Amino acid sequence: MSVATAGSRAQLVEKARHFPARTFIAYGVVASGVGAAVFFWALTTGQAARAWQSYHVNFMFWTGLAQGLVVFAATQKLAKGHWSGLLIRFAESAAAFLVVAVVLFLGLVLGRGYIFSWLHEPRPDIGAWLVSRFFFPRNGLILGALAWLSWRFVRHDVAPDVRELADGRAVDRLEGRDQIAREAAILIVGFAFGHSLLAFDLMMSLAHKWVSNLFGAFYFMGSFLAALMALAVLAIALRRRMGLAQLISAKQLHDLGKLCFGFTVFWAYLMWAQFLVIWYGNLPEETYFIFYRLIGPWRPVGVWVFLLVFVIPFVGLLGVRPKKYPPTFLAFALVSLAGIWLERYLEIVPSINGGAGPAIGLPEAGVTLLFAGLFLLAMGWFATRYPMISPRLAADTLQREAH
Repeated sequence: MSVATAGSRAQLVEKARHFPARTFIAYGVVASGVGAAVFFWALTTGQAARAWQSYHVNFMFWTGLAQGLVVFAATQKLAKGHWSGLLIRFAESAAAFLVVAVVLFLGLVLGRGYIFSWLHEPRPDIGAWLVSRFFFPRNGLILGALAWLSWRFVRHDVAPDVRELADGRAVDRLEGRDQIAREAAILIVGFAFGHSLLAFDLMMSLAHKWVSNLFGAFYFMGSFLAALMALAVLAIALRRRMGLAQLISAKQLHDLGKLCFGFTVFWAYLMWAQFLVIWYGNLPEETYFIFYRLIGPWRPVGVWVFLLVFVIPFVGLLGVRPKKYPPTFLAFALVSLAGIWLERYLEIVPSINGGAGPAIGLPEAGVTLLFAGLFLLAMGWFATRYPMISPRLAADTLQREAH
């Protein structure tokens, strides 16, 4: 190792300690506290239905986003994506929230009477699949298994960095590569299979007799898109705070921006593929789900979802400069995240609110704040125990950029 390289590695080790964990924890405590207060206020003031519906919307949004972040890190291991060395630990830190999500799933059990209509309207045609004693343990097991797979992958990837920060000796970039790659592959397959089942059970089952074989892929790929946009927000927000403004280069932002743009287009492709088959088949048991969200009081929400998730990010990130310029990239990432949250709202609430129109107000904002606060708390907890920059992976990224 050359003197210059050793010096650069030492600087990366030092910067790995500069993550604002206390700030994340402080904001997380405030946000989750305020959100919890609003949630309980809604429960006790005759707005329990809206509170639990919003709880379900946010559970599906934040759990999918957190899992998508960890899966992004896994894809980089399989694809040997050296460009992401400075960003990958931001993604892996979301594994902490996945444990929180297993606990939050108990909320769906408590509020099940306000969420799952099949509890009041049994579906004998489906048999035992939609029966409480099988339904909730099954989905809890899926969430638990994915949290365990995620932690196993992340724990093995951070172990060399923990050791390097502890004893000061640089570790080999390839240490444990084969084992980490195997665990990454298993996690990616588990994500696709597990979140497809979660989408079928926790979202598609809410609409009586509506079936779409593509809905599982549409959900987990939408969650992956949300994860990419959230990673962009984290990278841009933290690059100056952690002294990484000169290290997280325009080239890395451009690479991340291309992924965000590509999966924005892929989201639109999956949406169109699903819509076209339903429209062409013209079967009432399929079309009502789509058309109910495109007419009447729900039409503005459907239009906004299309604009926020596809049209605005597609036009905005089409060029090179908006991807490389942090303010514009940040703006389009936030727009996309708002659109994906609204998409989850559009997919869930019309199926369970008894024909009422959209209502987005204090209960919805409060529950969203609760989940966002818990996400920040989980990241802050992770950062107090593990380095938020991998010196070995970051050094590899910088070395490759220099050549």
